[in-house]
Amino acid sequence: MKILIIGNGAREYSIAFYLLQDSRVQKVYFAPGNGATESLGENLVSTSYNDLLQIAQDLSITLVIVGSETPLVEGVTDLFIQAGFLVFGPSLRASLLEGSKVFMKEFVKRHRIPTAQFIQTDCIQKAMDFIHSIGYPIVIKADGLCAGKGVIIAQNEQEAYKALNDILNEKRFGDAGLRVVVEEYLDGFELSLFVISDSKNYILLPAAQDHKRLLDGDNGPNTGGMGAYAPSPLATQEILDKIEHSIVIPTLKGMEEENRAFKGVLFCGIMVVNNEPYVLEFNVRFGDPECQVILPLIKTPLLDILLSSAQGEGLEQL
Repeated sequence: MKILIIGNGAREYSIAFYLLQDSRVQKVYFAPGNGATESLGENLVSTSYNDLLQIAQDLSITLVIVGSETPLVEGVTDLFIQAGFLVFGPSLRASLLEGSKVFMKEFVKRHRIPTAQFIQTDCIQKAMDFIHSIGYPIVIKADGLCAGKGVIIAQNEQEAYKALNDILNEKRFGDAGLRVVVEEYLDGFELSLFVISDSKNYILLPAAQDHKRLLDGDNGPNTGGMGAYAPSPLATQEILDKIEHSIVIPTLKGMEEENRAFKGVLFCGIMVVNNEPYVLEFNVRFGDPECQVILPLIKTPLLDILLSSAQGEGLEQL
């Protein structure tokens, strides 16, 4: 079996590392990959998704795994599926859960999934009016993809106004900052829970925690994650059950109802406040660095999990 992994991070390396322990995997290709992935397989050079599609056809790729978020929200899954490939990764419509924080917040509101109070807007004054009604600290998020750096926690009015001005007026994040989500700050502890879905069934992977803030003492700006550990001792069975029933199940059901059936891995960024879980964000791929600490804990062959999800059936038997 020949596998193509789209992405260039440690996440893609980790996926390949564990897939290659399976005798059914003949070779792994990466697009574009990185210096380390060359030790596991072959890095491919392509100029476009259509170019990569042709290369995959020439190589007789069996399974395509989309590792990173940008190709997903640009519709690469749909492109490869339409060409007849088996793909692990959500569709363009389903990937909007990560591609737009505005969509995500409005989605959880529609489906009564617990989350922080929020407003989404492109107007600084409306944002500041909401902030004045909530108080500080306050969380400000650029709408689109920002590589994990589009979230600012403002401690006072000066910081809040600067963040809003940087995003909306100064275009710090380009088109990803055409709108913002401003939400109340939830004081608790974070959990990262990954769900594999085949659109009908799902399995929960061990909960992890990562280190996001740049500086010691949980200070400084958010990063894309600088290390993680799993399983988290804070993820009690009671909390996991609450997350499953109040967040995971209604999310997958809501996506299906909105013609966005989810196949792939759904990352649920959770804040637990007074033993109650609230969803902070959704990602539609494995987290990096969480992927590196979660995959070693999975006892079922990773290939079986990815194939079942991509094929749209079989997860309930694993």
